[in-house]
Amino acid sequence: MRMAKYISLMLVVAALTAYTYTMRYRTVEQPDPPDLSLVPSSAAGYTGLDGQLEAESLRLLGADATLFRTYRREGSPPVWLFLGYFGSQQEHSQIHSPKNCYPGSGWNILSEGSVAIDVAAGAVRARKLVISDGIGKRIVVYWFSTPTGVLTDEFALKWYQTKRSLFGKPQVSTFVRFSTPVPEGMDESMAEESLLHFIESMTTSVESVLGGQAMKGLDNGTTAGSFRG
Repeated sequence: MRMAKYISLMLVVAALTAYTYTMRYRTVEQPDPPDLSLVPSSAAGYTGLDGQLEAESLRLLGADATLFRTYRREGSPPVWLFLGYFGSQQEHSQIHSPKNCYPGSGWNILSEGSVAIDVAAGAVRARKLVISDGIGKRIVVYWFSTPTGVLTDEFALKWYQTKRSLFGKPQVSTFVRFSTPVPEGMDESMAEESLLHFIESMTTSVESVLGGQAMKGLDNGTTAGSFRG
């Protein structure tokens, strides 16, 4: 009796292993990446200038499309926008958690939480980090945009990717990050208010470029991917 149960268990494990292997390496048709350059280069009185990530950073990131842009407005600290689009999540092409990336780049995470953003559909919540390199501070607001809505928890993202993989669907996701420095002498709350105002002026445009799903179903997760900037 025990031998029969053992054999049954081994057969189940073998079947699951074979199924997982098949699903992992099954070819899934990928949609074309969005044209991230269509994100407006001006908003709320800010004017944006595109920048370039280092070749090594792009290689490690493995994204199918990226946008790194600095927005400036007289009398306000700059705002950095980073978008990283992934048609699939593979071993060498996946979103990284900022809890690993920022410390690995010399930044300390001083605090983390969520922040309300007012959009046309109402108030939603994104994730916020306050980081420091020992010289200055930055405020970072981020989320993941997917074809089914927006996530801010890395575990929710993994679950989304697993479900999409099991059903043979593309694991499309875009990491969206806005950040700004806290200038010396400026109250942190003022820098945050300025950043949120800019984000709110951009969410509809970002949503449109990414396929109309940004800011839909934003949850209260805790982590997301990141690169410097």
